[in-house]
Amino acid sequence: MEPKAKDHIERKNSLAGNSLVFSDASGSKRRKRASCIRKYYISLMKRLALFLLLLYLCSAHLAAQDDVPVWDHVHVDSTRNVWHVSADCNDEGLWAVVWSERTRVGATVHAAFLERGQRKDIRCVQVTAAMAGIEDARPSVTFLTDSTVLVAWQRREALSRRIYAAVVQRDGVVGGTFPVQQVQADGMMPATGRCLRDGLLVAWQDYRNGNADVYARRVAADGTATGPDILINDDAASAMQGAPRIARDNRNGHLLVWPDNRADRKWKFYYHRIGATGSGNVLIDSAQRKAMTTIVSAVCVSEDTAHIFWKDYREGDSNIYRRIVDLGSGTFSPAERINDDVGDRWQRLVVAAGDRKGNTVACWEDHRNTENNQRGDIYLQVFDRDGMSRGRNIKVNDRNDRIARKMPVIAMDGGGWYLLLWHQGEQGTFTIAGQWFRYPAHRVSDNFLLTGTTK
Repeated sequence: MEPKAKDHIERKNSLAGNSLVFSDASGSKRRKRASCIRKYYISLMKRLALFLLLLYLCSAHLAAQDDVPVWDHVHVDSTRNVWHVSADCNDEGLWAVVWSERTRVGATVHAAFLERGQRKDIRCVQVTAAMAGIEDARPSVTFLTDSTVLVAWQRREALSRRIYAAVVQRDGVVGGTFPVQQVQADGMMPATGRCLRDGLLVAWQDYRNGNADVYARRVAADGTATGPDILINDDAASAMQGAPRIARDNRNGHLLVWPDNRADRKWKFYYHRIGATGSGNVLIDSAQRKAMTTIVSAVCVSEDTAHIFWKDYREGDSNIYRRIVDLGSGTFSPAERINDDVGDRWQRLVVAAGDRKGNTVACWEDHRNTENNQRGDIYLQVFDRDGMSRGRNIKVNDRNDRIARKMPVIAMDGGGWYLLLWHQGEQGTFTIAGQWFRYPAHRVSDNFLLTGTTK
C-alpha cells in the first residue's frame, strides 16, 4: 500500500474513532443535563407545593381571625347562643354593641366596642354574671360619654321582671348593676336614648297598673337613675301599650313611639315628646295591626321633623310603611310603602337611623326570597335629607342560603358611616352578624361575625 493511502486510511480511522469517542461523551453530558433539569423541576415543584400549602394555611388563619372575635370574660357555661342585639355610636368613630347570650343556667348580657369599619380583633365584655334562674335579656345601649355607655335590660327572676342597668366603659370596666324601675312591676323590653337638651332616658313596657303601659325614667350623666318613673301614655282606660322605642338623634326633647290599642282595641301607633310644651300622645297611623308585638321605629332628621316606620297590614300582608311628621304641628305626610317587592311575602321589624345632615336609612327583616315566610334576609332603603327614596331596596346579607336572619339594628354616626347587625342561624345556634356601610349605601368589605366562628 502506498504510504499516502495508508496515511489517509489511518487518519480516517482515527477520525472515526475520535468521532465515536466524541459521540459517547456528548450523549453522557446530555443525559446528565437532562437529569439535572428533572431534579431542578422536581425541587421547584416541591417548593411551589410547600408555598401553596403555607399560603392556604395563612389564608385560613387570617380568615379565622376575620370571623372569630376575642371572647373575654365569657362564662364557662356559655352555649354561644346569642340574640337581641342593640347598638349605638358616638360622633368620634366608636360603636357600642350589646346582646343577650344563653348559658346552661340562665341568660347574660354582653357588650363590645368597635371602631369605625372594624371587623376583627373585637373585645367582648360580659356585663352580667350567669346566675341560676336569672334571665338577663333584651338589652339596649346608649352612649353616656365618648367612651362610656349605659346598658339597660330586662331581668326575669322567679315570676317577675324588672328593668336594670349598668355603666360600661370602653376599657371593659363594668359598673354596679342598679334597678331603673322604682317598683317591681313586670318591666319589659327597655329602650334607651339620648337627647342633646335633656340627656338620657330609659323607657319600657310596664304592668304596675294591671295592664300594659309605657313608662320612662331619666338617667343622669354619671349613669344614675334620677327622678320618678314617668307614665307616658295618657289614655284613662285599660287599653294596652306595646314596647316603646326612643327615636335616634333627638334634639329638642325625647321622641317616644309605641303600638297602642286604645279606643277600639285595634292596634295602631302613637308618639309622645317628653319636654315639648303641650305635647300629649299623638296618633301616627290607625290602619289595623295584628298584635302589640308589631314594632314602630323613628328617627329625628331635624329639630321639628321625624321619619316614623312600622310594619303594616293594610294590603292584607305585612309591608313596611313610613310617614314624615312635623313635630311642631303634629301633621303627617301620607303613609307610604317602602319595600319594593311584588307578592305577598312578609316584611317586619323595621329600624332606622340618620346622620347629622338629615339623611336616613331604614332596614328590616324581609322574606321576599322565601317560600313560606321563614329564614329570610335583611334589606335596607336609603332616604335623602328631603325624605326622598334613593334607589331600590338593597339586600344586606351577602349569602343566599336559607337560614333565619332576625331582628336587625342600625347605628349611624354624624358623618354617614353606619353599622347593621342581626342575629342569624337556627334555634339554639344563633350568632351576631354585621355589615358596615357609608351613606348612601357604599358597602365596606363584606358581612362579618361579631360572635361565633362561621358566617
